[in-house]
Amino acid sequence: MNPRIKEILTIEPFVIKAVWTDGVVRSIDFGAFLEEYAEKEGSLFQQILNEDTFGKAQTDGRTIYWENLAEMVDYDGQIIPAPLDFCPDVLFQHSTPA
Repeated sequence: MNPRIKEILTIEPFVIKAVWTDGVVRSIDFGAFLEEYAEKEGSLFQQILNEDTFGKAQTDGRTIYWENLAEMVDYDGQIIPAPLDFCPDVLFQHSTPA
């Protein structure tokens, strides 16, 4: 199992620098990582390639997420807002030591 994201240090347009649970500081360039989605209308990933939205990134001590950018079906069938997050293993693969 790869380490998880412990703390976000900086958020710049489309690059997040974070401390991982192994103590290493790594950067993730979401602009490069999500480049293929930048022009796809309606893509959930396109939403985070907006500077204002991107700056609202958060961590839960495991991964990076953006609150209320996705939707899910609740137990009663109602569609409700949900966070848009990434598998931390995928983020690790797309990160580089800072």
